Amino acid sequence: MKYLFELSKEHTSLPRSEIICCLKSEDVEFDIIEENSSILIVEIKKKKNYDSIFSRLSFTFFVDKFLFSCQTNIESIKKNAEAVKINLKGSIAIRYKNRSKNIDSQKVVKTLASVLTRDKKVNLINPKNEIRALITDYRLYVGLKLFEVDRGQYEKRKVQYRPFFSPISLHPKIARALVNISCLKKNQVFLDPFCGTGGILIEAGMVGARVIGSDIEEKMIRGCKKTLDYYNIKDYKLYSLDIGTINKHLNNVDAVVTDLPYGKSTTTKGENRNDLYNRSFKAISQVLKKDSKAVIGLYDKNLISIGKKYMKLVEIHKFVAHKSLTRFFAVFQK
Repeated sequence: MKYLFELSKEHTSLPRSEIICCLKSEDVEFDIIEENSSILIVEIKKKKNYDSIFSRLSFTFFVDKFLFSCQTNIESIKKNAEAVKINLKGSIAIRYKNRSKNIDSQKVVKTLASVLTRDKKVNLINPKNEIRALITDYRLYVGLKLFEVDRGQYEKRKVQYRPFFSPISLHPKIARALVNISCLKKNQVFLDPFCGTGGILIEAGMVGARVIGSDIEEKMIRGCKKTLDYYNIKDYKLYSLDIGTINKHLNNVDAVVTDLPYGKSTTTKGENRNDLYNRSFKAISQVLKKDSKAVIGLYDKNLISIGKKYMKLVEIHKFVAHKSLTRFFAVFQK
């Protein structure tokens, strides 16, 4: 079956990587059929319920059973809609998202409805079945909704709602995506060696990992414990450690995600930042399992070269936090 992922356009590269890594983490065999900034279409040969995978996502809005795509002219829409064969029980509604400023969405939806809702009960309030139309400048993508990602959960876990927080914490939506692109599996061992208030650990714990956090500041560890307990994360261990000694306490870690210190409000205990980064990459490579991934947040793209001394660089995701700060999240593989 072909699945249509409706992507958030908040980031250019992360939504695609997140989906692919989540599928790989569950050993799903798939082929990419089509992709652009709005959609990713994959074909999965084995039919089963993949809701547990879809629920992990943070930069996807909907997952649909792909029905067809075509040009946005009325003739093409009618022709392709007529060719669709779907047996639906119960009421139906057509929903749409228009990502084009040049196309009249009402004409598109009216045309789809004239074909796809023919001889069917229409319920616009609470339909049993939902046909989704994603309108872009070049093509129309149509699918039958299978799953809606609960993106509201990430807003509810924002830093200001936690019992202990720091203003520099990542948005939960970003933290979850970074956890996902580490290809973390349920019950695997996950490490954030600069865990701070625990924002990344929360998301890894909610995926079902056995989470480990460390931080050189004892107050951060105490606060992180409050945060993890508040979100009912059970399987965790916390250490107050310097990054250079972490290999004395840990080994065989399945995935690492961390945001290295970079700003005025973080601490390096007076250590030169390049020296700290060198020690950090070395320590992470020592505790990480072979072929496993580490996702590392950096404030300077040039610092990625330090990580390349210890691990293979897989990809880079750029985030513009604000005018004076750009972050780079580099994915490495041991």
